[in-house]
Amino acid sequence: MIELHNIVHRFPGSEWKLDIPDFSIQASEILGIIGPNGSGKSTLLRITAGIIKPLEGTVRLSGKKINKLKRKEIAKKIGYLPQETGSEYDYTVEELARMGRYSYTGTFGGLGPLDLKIVRESLKSTDMENMSERRLSRLSGGEKKRAFLASVLAQSPDILLLDEPTSSLDIHRQVQFFRLLRRLANQGMGVAVVTHDVNFASLFCQKLVFLVNGGLLSMGKPEKVISEKTIKYVYGEDVFLGRHPETDNPYLLPRLFKKTK
Repeated sequence: MIELHNIVHRFPGSEWKLDIPDFSIQASEILGIIGPNGSGKSTLLRITAGIIKPLEGTVRLSGKKINKLKRKEIAKKIGYLPQETGSEYDYTVEELARMGRYSYTGTFGGLGPLDLKIVRESLKSTDMENMSERRLSRLSGGEKKRAFLASVLAQSPDILLLDEPTSSLDIHRQVQFFRLLRRLANQGMGVAVVTHDVNFASLFCQKLVFLVNGGLLSMGKPEKVISEKTIKYVYGEDVFLGRHPETDNPYLLPRLFKKTK
């Protein structure tokens, strides 16, 4: 659905470089993009969404170069939720969700029965139905995140790109959120999620991309990517590798005491 080929990007005045070989986001799959701060996760996601044009390499959406497509065309295929969400205006939750239909109706176009149905479904799937009339200024950080996700889902995208979507959520809402992503993937959507939470990525993602310092350290299934070797290389001796009791997926746990030789 989305293919990236030999992506290279630098920011002006910086020696840091993003250098990623080929990878793709497929239908019915959750791809987790993990790595420490400054590894290039958000930059890679913005390139994938067509927001940043890389200095080198290509991004293809359904076989077409993404930089050749109009924003409306991209919006019908890709739903992108940035790490920082906000609005200049104090919309209600439902008004915000309705804006997700813009690419189908135009600036002044009204919403038809199908559009309204999709908006209601997006509010229901994000558990925001009962808050549909509440304004953004009256929402908590986690509620705002879910409201903006409802707007993205209202686009009816084939691909969902999410940057730290659970950063403002408590553990209960985080679990619900990743279960929602699993349901969407089971319905055929391709999902890529940037997250600092390696454990959630291991449990819910079929494939992981592990970035370090702008480069690709490892890519593949969680059991391959989250190994003793990679974890020690990235995080040192502060964590150790365990196994989830339900799935046996790799799981990181903090060390309470400094490891002694």
